[in-house]
Amino acid sequence: MIHPDGTPIPPLPDPRFCEVDAQALGLEGRRLSYMEAGQGPLTILCLHGIGANSMGWRFSLAGLSDRARVIAWNAPGYFLSDPFATEAPAPEDYAAVALALLDALGAQGPVCVAGSSFGSMLGACLAARHPARVAKLVMMGTSRGQRWKGEAGRAAMLAMREASVAEGGVALARTRSEKLVAPGTGKLVRGLVEGMVAATHPRGLLQAARCTEQVDVIADFAPLIRAPTLCLTGAEDAVNPPETVGRLIAQAIPGAAFVSPAGVGHLPELEAPAVTLDHLRKHFFGA
Repeated sequence: MIHPDGTPIPPLPDPRFCEVDAQALGLEGRRLSYMEAGQGPLTILCLHGIGANSMGWRFSLAGLSDRARVIAWNAPGYFLSDPFATEAPAPEDYAAVALALLDALGAQGPVCVAGSSFGSMLGACLAARHPARVAKLVMMGTSRGQRWKGEAGRAAMLAMREASVAEGGVALARTRSEKLVAPGTGKLVRGLVEGMVAATHPRGLLQAARCTEQVDVIADFAPLIRAPTLCLTGAEDAVNPPETVGRLIAQAIPGAAFVSPAGVGHLPELEAPAVTLDHLRKHFFGA
């Protein structure tokens, strides 16, 4: 099959698993799952969004693996990764698990990080709190977190997420997926999005949702980021609009660049893989 932008739709790698120190990381079990492609001295860690998982990185896994080892994690509580024991983990808790995954896979030096939505927030946390481990950062569907919205705004967002996932991942995919893509997105791309979202476990999503309530990327992380950063927010992103979220975050990160591709919604990695891969390759590889 061919994506509407002309990119061949690659198969996904098989899920892989590793063990980490559950007690030290605050997890209910030792298992993390991930997908991986490629090899080489450069490692790219891909961090998915709040209603997503490693399936969302199929084009990046295929399109970057000729130059790098690409690891797409499944966050705690997602796609067979064991969840946190607490129901309101901090962003630093997710960052610690991401580093533990890299260590378990032997990727102990600086890595490039690509984060989508919630994953972009975690990428900002990694770059700010662990600067020696992040060589370059790309934030897509760039998320600020929820703290800046105030108590009423946070409560409304959490209530929406609780309601949206109350009947499980398949219902979430049916009711939420269309809001993640640009208006007029075709059936093929919507199918990719729905297939990804359907794998979401309610508990994992709500743990991530409570994490976002604690965060304001602009206040907490942006001024501390020293890794070269690209913020990429689709011009039609209705979740984190480019002018009121993405551009402001880019302006708060020293030296960051901002791009906003036309006709793209919240998931550029699935909606516009050709354009997105071009930006990722230029930022990570310089070509």
